[in-house]
Amino acid sequence: MKNGRLAMLLISEAIASLPPDIDLKGFCHHVSQRIRTYYQEHGASMERLLSHPEERLTASVGIYSLYHNEIWLVGDCQCITGGRYYDNPKPEEESIARHRSRLVEALLAEGKETVASLRQHDTARDVIVPDIVRTCHRQNIDFAVVDGFDIAQDKIVVIKAAQSGDIILATDGYPFLRDTLSASEEALAAQLATDPLCIRTYLATKGQMAGNLSFDDRAYVRFQVSR
Repeated sequence: MKNGRLAMLLISEAIASLPPDIDLKGFCHHVSQRIRTYYQEHGASMERLLSHPEERLTASVGIYSLYHNEIWLVGDCQCITGGRYYDNPKPEEESIARHRSRLVEALLAEGKETVASLRQHDTARDVIVPDIVRTCHRQNIDFAVVDGFDIAQDKIVVIKAAQSGDIILATDGYPFLRDTLSASEEALAAQLATDPLCIRTYLATKGQMAGNLSFDDRAYVRFQVSR
């Protein structure tokens, strides 16, 4: 199981036990403690994880608190409320994605790679992986994630939700978030059909690899509130 998936399962377990009136500070403490407890139960070296954050169980999460009527974006999630779009991207992700895009375009132009070969092995991504790892050393400093350590609460986007109407929470696996799941899936399908490497109409740090349904994992939930 990949670190991100295990983190998701532990966070889901923690959320299920939260009191409905918990505030943001309490939420951050509770979910962080659940992952930290997992580290301790399995003999993980906290000193090692402190110096190698890329090895931590790490996930982003979007939360809606009915009690506080707030949306909390911990990490690179996105949402729509009151017809307005909000996100919380990682600070360096856009520049790293642009770098990968330039590398891929050069490989294609020089005939060293094809779209098909890059979907088998993305050699441009190999080049940017050290940059991605480097950004991990700034997690919960420059951006917030849930990883078993203190969450940088000043990097969490807190949104006062609309009093009524739809609320949509989604991961960044949807490059073009729409008002419905079907419309979001259609926009994603169009992106993958015309630019599967995600280097032109949408820039990402990875593309759609052969055999995968998309370029990244995705989650989408829409619900209505009336207060």
